[in-house]
Amino acid sequence: MNPQWYREFFEEMGIEYEDYPFTKNTENEVKWMIKEYLRDPAMKILDVGCGTGRHAISLATKGYRNITGIDLSLSMIKAAKEVAKRKNVQVDFRVCDARELPFINEFDAVLCLCEGAFGLLENDNENYKVLKAVHRSLRKHGIFILTTLNLFRDDKFDPMTCRFEFEEEMTQKDGQKKKIKCSDRSYTFPELKWVLEQHGFEVLLGANPFSKKKISYGSIEFMIVSEKS
Repeated sequence: MNPQWYREFFEEMGIEYEDYPFTKNTENEVKWMIKEYLRDPAMKILDVGCGTGRHAISLATKGYRNITGIDLSLSMIKAAKEVAKRKNVQVDFRVCDARELPFINEFDAVLCLCEGAFGLLENDNENYKVLKAVHRSLRKHGIFILTTLNLFRDDKFDPMTCRFEFEEEMTQKDGQKKKIKCSDRSYTFPELKWVLEQHGFEVLLGANPFSKKKISYGSIEFMIVSEKS
């Protein structure tokens, strides 16, 4: 398996990302974040691994004017720009590696949602580079809203690496089908809480995504909200 499978996977996906079932609850997800953590439309917000920009664009339609979205995939960013233009909103979309964010003490909040970047990379050290870059990008007491794969769910995983291995069939631009082998890092809440604390964050919440409900066994992802110390 290609350890950088995510590059090919998301480049092939492009606008098809919007067809995945988990993208259909965007409005409720954004409303929850606004209610709990993103109350001020003047906040400067960074969406890491923004994909086609669904959260960033939704925020922009609600009066948020200082939104930046970054993604490693050129096709995803092109799609995001097209959607933003169609909805007549302004979002600063850029192709950028989440490990190499060019920002210092710039944002009031950072989002990394629905396997946007963290957990996809080749090993723990590469994933930790994302956390370091996010911490560097946030202002003091800035909020970091992260969702990640839950180790305690009904899927097979490698207990030696805590990675979930699977195959995804993609439709290429020429219409041909292609299978891509994928590998995601899964976490428990206590482990990820410790990791975030080691990288300068204070954890405020661990819950099922976009709620304050206790993390449940079998939930595909969980949410962890933290603050830059």
